[in-house]
Amino acid sequence: MAVQISPPSEAGGRIGRPRLGLGLTAILMVFYFGFVGLGAFAPSVLAQPLVDGGTVTVAFAYGLFVIALGVALTGIYVLIANRERIR
Repeated sequence: MAVQISPPSEAGGRIGRPRLGLGLTAILMVFYFGFVGLGAFAPSVLAQPLVDGGTVTVAFAYGLFVIALGVALTGIYVLIANRERIR
């Protein structure tokens, strides 16, 4: 199945989904600023090991989670935006 992609000017002039994009950005910002806030105001929480006696800290796990969340939310946006564009 071949999909022809037209330039935005020929496809109705609408590019992307601003409401969806802003909503997903807001979700990521909440987690990101939570991470930054913990680092600024409660660094001892981030310095604790994730498991008793372990070497991986809460900061590492939370940081990895924020990065993975950004990738996942980007994938969700692309899936939804492309699904509408194909219709």
